[in-house]
Amino acid sequence: MDLLPIIESILTLFILIAVGYLAYRTGVITRAGVSGLSALLVNIALPCLIIESMQVPVTPDRIHEITVIFMIELVVYAISFLVAFLVPYLISGSRFESGVFRFMLIFSNLGFMGYPVCQTLFGDESLFYVTLINIPFGLLVFTIGVFLLRPDLARNPDLKRILSPGLIASLVGLLFFFTGITIPSPISDSISLLGSVTTPLAMIVIGALLAPLPLSSMVGDFRIWVISAFRLVIIPIVLLLLLRPFVSDPLLLSVPVILAAMPVAANTVLLAEEYGVNAEIASKGVFISTILSLATIPGVALLLGAG
Repeated sequence: MDLLPIIESILTLFILIAVGYLAYRTGVITRAGVSGLSALLVNIALPCLIIESMQVPVTPDRIHEITVIFMIELVVYAISFLVAFLVPYLISGSRFESGVFRFMLIFSNLGFMGYPVCQTLFGDESLFYVTLINIPFGLLVFTIGVFLLRPDLARNPDLKRILSPGLIASLVGLLFFFTGITIPSPISDSISLLGSVTTPLAMIVIGALLAPLPLSSMVGDFRIWVISAFRLVIIPIVLLLLLRPFVSDPLLLSVPVILAAMPVAANTVLLAEEYGVNAEIASKGVFISTILSLATIPGVALLLGAG
């Protein structure tokens, strides 16, 4: 695999992140503006992209792909949960810090970076798989994920958070897929246009979220570097080694592995703040892992091509 196109693709995304960073630093985007853009992305643009990506003909091959994807995801989460259980014992941290560490190890940035990175590396066909993988992610992040951050809340799960627009869009998209319903124009055209802003908007929002974080405190916590090493390198490589002998389709193998190599989920910070745990640790994890992924994502993509 030629490494240069991969690096150029990732650099394109990071230029968009830099635009968001500079826009925040120069006052073009305020904190309220970041929240508004994030809400637009999560509640409108991303759901439209999800629905559009699932407007594909239902075939026996597609049914087989869905089955394979969900079996792969069982392996992904089995590995992630095992790592998340063990790694916090290797690094010091309070009870709530350990919960944040576990959250960061299990949940990668599937929503904000998963769609644009896979679209850039593998084309539009990959978005169908990304959407499928986001379904269990949406279920787990607002149930088990919240319980990891706040074990005391396990008895009172928040159903409103589980039924997010992204999850609803995924279920609607699956319904349309299995029933063969095709969205007519001009509605489909409008959905397509709204979905097309997901990539640039997601990168700009990530840059703006990173902008207020102090650089000195970001790089000085060795625990974040340990978490990032597992999140970005060790988990996806273990996954690749386990899956490669059993998954022959390059795209079915590549998409789950690349998504497993995404940096720490951006909503780690938002949930940590909302549930009153250590949001500073979460911010460090998002910052360091996102910067390091500039090198690690092309590296994992190169490993995928080497096989």
